[in-house]
Amino acid sequence: MAYPSRIVKDILESIEMLDKVMPGVNSDSTLLYAPEIKFYAMRIKTDNSLRTSYSNLWVGGDGAGVSRGIVGAAATGIIVAKGMRQKLNYTSSIE
Repeated sequence: MAYPSRIVKDILESIEMLDKVMPGVNSDSTLLYAPEIKFYAMRIKTDNSLRTSYSNLWVGGDGAGVSRGIVGAAATGIIVAKGMRQKLNYTSSIE
């Protein structure tokens, strides 16, 4: 996961300014650790195929708020694909 460009620029500017007060902070060997924060409680209301209340909009992976990892994200992708295929087959048979 990456931070937005503006946040990275602000952090780098801060380190450069801090280096003036504490020389050596802005060196090639300085490592910067930052947490990755995910909000799992933000779950979108969907049906069993992860289709939302918006017409032809499905959510999968982390966007569904249910995955919590790469395997879960892949599984929700399969669920979405099956739901889309079922919807496509259903509408194609009507038209």
